[in-house]
Amino acid sequence: MEFRQIKYFLAVADLLHFTRAAERLHVAQPALSLQIRQLEEEIGAKLLERSNRRVALTPAGEVFRARALIALDHAERAAIEAGQVSRGEAGSISIGFVSSAVCGVLPGALRRFRENAPLAGIELRELEPSEQLRDIRAQHLDLGMMHADLDDPELSSIAVSRDPLIVAVPQRHAAAAASSVELKSLAEETIFVPKRHASAGFHELVLAACRDAGFVPVKIQSTRLLQTAVGLVAGGLGVALVPQSFRDCLRVRGVVYRPIAGKAQVAEMIAVWRTGNPSRLLARFRRELRTAVRAAGPMTA
Repeated sequence: MEFRQIKYFLAVADLLHFTRAAERLHVAQPALSLQIRQLEEEIGAKLLERSNRRVALTPAGEVFRARALIALDHAERAAIEAGQVSRGEAGSISIGFVSSAVCGVLPGALRRFRENAPLAGIELRELEPSEQLRDIRAQHLDLGMMHADLDDPELSSIAVSRDPLIVAVPQRHAAAAASSVELKSLAEETIFVPKRHASAGFHELVLAACRDAGFVPVKIQSTRLLQTAVGLVAGGLGVALVPQSFRDCLRVRGVVYRPIAGKAQVAEMIAVWRTGNPSRLLARFRRELRTAVRAAGPMTA
C-alpha cells in the first residue's frame, strides 16, 4: 500500500467523482482508477461502488476512509514536525548546569531560546561537573555549564563568563566591616568549597587563591553546591569563596560579600558539549548563549 494510493482514494471519497478527483490531483483519470483498483486488490475489499451515474463508498470504504484520514493527518504532522526538528525549531534539548550558572548568562540564554524556539522542549538538570561530563559523553546530555579545566578532543567548549572570586562571610564576622578582605586573614577559618572532581574546577581554584595569599587552608569542608556553602556561611559556620556574580544574584540573610584585597583568582564558567553532536537545537542554543555572552559585556581577563 502506497501513501499516494491513500491520497487518491481520499480525493475520490471526498468528491465521489473520478474525473473531478483526477483534476484536483493533476493526474489522468485512467491512472487514478488503476491506483484505486490496485489499492482494493491489496486490501482485499471493494471500497467504492461505481456506475455510470454515481460513485459511492461501500461499508468497507467508509471504515477505510475514516482510518485513512487519521493516518494522513498523522503523516502530514510527522512531516511538519520532522522539518521543524531539522531546522532546529522543535524537538528536545537537555542542559546540565552547576548552581553558579544561574547567576550568569544561562537564564538570559534560556529566555531567548524559548522565545525563538517556542516548540522546543528543554530539560534542565542541576548536576555536578563530573556528572555532566559523564552524561555528555554518554549522549544523555546535550550541553553542560560548569567550572572545569578540560583537555578532551571528544568535547568542545566555550567560555561564557569570567568572574573574580569574592569572599562570603557571616554578617557578624570582623571581615564584614572591611571594604576588602586579606584572604590570609581567613587562614584559620573553616572554608566551604565544592568537592573535588575528576576534572580540575572550582575546588582547585579556591585552593590556588589560598596559595596565592600565602597559606594552605587546614579547615576545608566540602559541599555539593555553592549555594549550600553560602547557606552554611549564613549560619556562622565558616566562610566561602564565590564568583562575584553571587553578590547580586544570591542574597542570603546573614551573609556579607566582600572583594579580596589585591588581584583575585578568576572563576571561568564554560559551556561544554560533545564534539560532533548533530542536534540543530543544540546549535541554536549555542547561538543564543553566545548572544547572551555578548549582551553581558566584556569578560574579566
